[in-house]
Amino acid sequence: MRRRIIDAAHGCFIDHGFGKTTTALIASEAKISKRDLYRQFSSKAEIFGEVVRTRRQAILDLPRPESEHLGPLDTLCRIFRLDLEEGAAAERDAMLNLVARESLQYPELSDLIYDTGIIRSREELIEWLEKQKRDGVLPIDDAVDCAGLMMDVVFGAMLPRRRSREPVDRQWQSQMIRGRLDIILKGLQTRSISPS
Repeated sequence: MRRRIIDAAHGCFIDHGFGKTTTALIASEAKISKRDLYRQFSSKAEIFGEVVRTRRQAILDLPRPESEHLGPLDTLCRIFRLDLEEGAAAERDAMLNLVARESLQYPELSDLIYDTGIIRSREELIEWLEKQKRDGVLPIDDAVDCAGLMMDVVFGAMLPRRRSREPVDRQWQSQMIRGRLDIILKGLQTRSISPS
């Protein structure tokens, strides 16, 4: 039942936003009573946090498998989910837009969003970058700053500045983001070999 509520709430939040989504609407979409909903969750905000937590892997695919042996650029492309098929990419974009929009519109959700998912994903990216540094793969001075830069570059490219009537050209978007990540990686390499 909990999974059904989360899935129904995800659709409601995407379609209507946090403000216009009610627990009655979520219960109706989940085909349960409000009483059953409240047996699982204490509030709409708690449900929203659980939606973010359960879908954070769609935004950043971390942690990475220990058996993975790809170069940094290819791994980053997988971490940032540049390999998604159209349906999954559209769901990821909807989730990114939801988190960005709702955290601005409802400041009380910001802590909840970060505590339930996005901040954990950021920490996992920092951990991955620190491992790359320890292994001598990437010459990173500050993994926190590097993770923030990468997230700004990638998510800044994914979140539209205005609504487009045209569908997203996923291949172009992925190539563009891959190119930006490559610039960051080349910059790290250049810094490590340049004389002080």
